[in-house]
Amino acid sequence: MRSLFSLTLLTSVLALALASVAQATVFEPITCALLFILVVFARDDENSLLLTLVFAVVLSLDALMVFYLKNILFPIIESFYIENIFAYGGQLTLSILLLFLLKYRMAVAVLVTRGKSASVFEKNHAEGPLYLLVLTLVFIDFMALMENFLRNMEHLGVKEETAKVFWEVTFFYDYFAYLKSVPLLLCIAMLYVGIVVRTRRTPIQADEN
Repeated sequence: MRSLFSLTLLTSVLALALASVAQATVFEPITCALLFILVVFARDDENSLLLTLVFAVVLSLDALMVFYLKNILFPIIESFYIENIFAYGGQLTLSILLLFLLKYRMAVAVLVTRGKSASVFEKNHAEGPLYLLVLTLVFIDFMALMENFLRNMEHLGVKEETAKVFWEVTFFYDYFAYLKSVPLLLCIAMLYVGIVVRTRRTPIQADEN
């Protein structure tokens, strides 16, 4: 228990620190701060800690990617079209990674706990809603990437007269941060619900035994 808690706590602190340094939007540090608070709430439940760890790992990678793109890659790229491909493509990759980690949570549990904890293999009530919310994140990232291609079809060999009709298609570009923040914050809320349900259920089971 203590090792998983320490790992999750350190990863959430890392995510918060990286998100603050990367300075992508105001939502990332807020999300990571809430995630850190969840780790404290879930300190006695390895099942919830594991789910929280999955999000902390992906958010840490996201902050690293944002920092790399803003400070290393983007300064040498002179095309917003190419920049957006890297940005949205990276976001899509991380959302798919998050979906993959949630889907194969049992395998992750074996690797992290070495099979020494039975509670990590129990069903968590937050898993279903979390899976749907992460699917929403994947959809938003995919649509933002496709919109970038649609808005820049002249780079794909389409005549400029045809391509310019779509130059003003910027819905996902304009609202991307807000569209991503809603399902992410709902994920945090569902993680909290999962923690509450499990911590309230445990004493009842103990009494029955």
